[in-house]
Amino acid sequence: MVMDKLSNRSVSTLSDAEKLTLANIYLQDRRYSEALSFYDELCDRNPNRFDYQFGRGASAGFLLSGTPSFRSLRYVVQLRTSFEAAVRLQPNAIDARRALLNIYLGLPRLLGGSKAKAMQQLKAIQLINPLEGALAGVIYAIKTNDQSVFDQQAQMAFHDSKHQFEVNDSRYELAMISGHYFDDNKRAKKLLNDFLANANPGDQYPPVFARYRLAKFNNDNPLLLNPIIEEVAEIDTFLETYDPLSSYIRNIKPN
Repeated sequence: MVMDKLSNRSVSTLSDAEKLTLANIYLQDRRYSEALSFYDELCDRNPNRFDYQFGRGASAGFLLSGTPSFRSLRYVVQLRTSFEAAVRLQPNAIDARRALLNIYLGLPRLLGGSKAKAMQQLKAIQLINPLEGALAGVIYAIKTNDQSVFDQQAQMAFHDSKHQFEVNDSRYELAMISGHYFDDNKRAKKLLNDFLANANPGDQYPPVFARYRLAKFNNDNPLLLNPIIEEVAEIDTFLETYDPLSSYIRNIKPN
């Protein structure tokens, strides 16, 4: 209802607050091009707002995942520069630093990729929150293919009982570590339910992934799995691409 009300008005009559509301709704509705258009305008008007920069980076990232490489340069630049700006504006924002860690590890050097810069982000996250730092360390180990570091960081995250999550995606990741690496299905299911309870449009992992994993942890009950498979065709293929943590654990852990 809010989207219909605002989208039917002339853009020139919308306040910045209304444009931000509309951008957030478009992001939630997976209308990433429209969301990016509004975040772009908001960033041009005021580049020193964290939520503007974070939203632009998130929209560009989602667009980049579905864009052929020859059309993606614009989104790459927006993705990196927006999250760099977000981190400058809020240095303790772990979600922005996590995004930047993945960006630096995933991009070629020509487009701004750098293991040294990724390590800087990792160290900063570890100082802010050791639990989030351990999970970021897990991701760093996967991207650099270091099984020893992976085990060390996974152990730290699994046994951390002192610190709280600050990023919802971390709940999903610790659930995969708990269930697939440490065979603690009970804890994995609790974390997945917590992830679903805190889901938001900016999460890296969509809720359907968590629902699918929950069904799998419930002994492959077809009554739970079938509706999810109907909802997302070839979900296993999507999981291979967008859940590299589980794939990595499966590859390194003996049957």
